[in-house]
Amino acid sequence: MARFFSPALVPLVSLVLLLRSGASSAQHTLSAGSSLSVEDHERPFLVSPDATFSCGFLPAVHVDNAFYFSVWFTAATDRTAVWTANPGAPVNGRVSRVSFGDDGKLGLADANGTTVWDSRNAGSKHFTVSLLDTGNLRVLDPSTGRAVWQSFDWLTDTLLPSQPLTKDTRLVAGYYSLYYDNDNVLRLLYD
Repeated sequence: MARFFSPALVPLVSLVLLLRSGASSAQHTLSAGSSLSVEDHERPFLVSPDATFSCGFLPAVHVDNAFYFSVWFTAATDRTAVWTANPGAPVNGRVSRVSFGDDGKLGLADANGTTVWDSRNAGSKHFTVSLLDTGNLRVLDPSTGRAVWQSFDWLTDTLLPSQPLTKDTRLVAGYYSLYYDNDNVLRLLYD
């Protein structure tokens, strides 16, 4: 019986093994005290369990040395954000960092140390932050199993499957806003 071996298969097998090992080593949940510096922007802060979504620092388009803390589709070549903290105001490309502190808050600090965005939840060092397969970044109180903060409650310009669009939320993309008005009518407004 003849064996078939193709040298062309070696790189393909190596790539599959590399992708598997990379996906399994990526974290989707972090404890208090974790942080990521903007200088490490090539490395995600979190990756969802099925590796569909990643979050970390993305370079601001058309602005030098500026970054956003965002969630994006991992496989997208352009890494387009589906959620962004503090949209419209990127942080400096040096010394800025995102941290999940002992107070149970997720915070984004600019180069001068000023907190420019945080998750605004009261917390404790026992809270965890995780990125779900749905793309929802959330801070969880493990004692109750309840999300005390989640990105799905703070829409930016993208609505993901299973993300609610409620009376209290507004989807804003460029000059357009999608929202429910006081009469519970879904409206698209050009501003």
